[in-house]
Amino acid sequence: MSDTRQTVAAPPATLTVSYAREKGEGIVYGGVLIAGVLVLHAIARAPTIATLGTLLVLYVALYHWPYVRRDRRAMEISPVGLVIDRLGRLPWNAISGMEVINRYLRTIRNAELRIDLRRPLETAVEDAAQVHPLRRLMYRCWRKTGPQQITVKLNTLDAKPEQIRAAIAQYANRAV
Repeated sequence: MSDTRQTVAAPPATLTVSYAREKGEGIVYGGVLIAGVLVLHAIARAPTIATLGTLLVLYVALYHWPYVRRDRRAMEISPVGLVIDRLGRLPWNAISGMEVINRYLRTIRNAELRIDLRRPLETAVEDAAQVHPLRRLMYRCWRKTGPQQITVKLNTLDAKPEQIRAAIAQYANRAV
């Protein structure tokens, strides 16, 4: 007899998810190239306008820098909790519920992970991340959507939402 059910491989004990490099490379490297062209233009013709354009383009490239930096870890799911870049560690006992929400723009899937907390975000986070002032200007994959809720954009990460959901499911029920 043949087993028709598909077996899903068990997720690893720790799942580390990075920013999807291909989503930001064009913006970062193209922005630096355009800024270089604008600087050359500023020297020859219109220094004020080209300088403002250069600063704007460099800011856009800087904002998307997390996609291409070497240490691109955005999220880590482990037995001790959920570590999110520029936020810190959310222990499993601070999380009351999680849900993956799929939104579609025509055929493009924009998945989000909605995390409900048992207490306010400021007290739920352990080992809060110390963020450099320049790093505060850059992209982050999460946002606070309520006093006890955050949302993580999964479409900017290099793991599929199903992998993230499976990794979370192995620890979500252990919360005390």
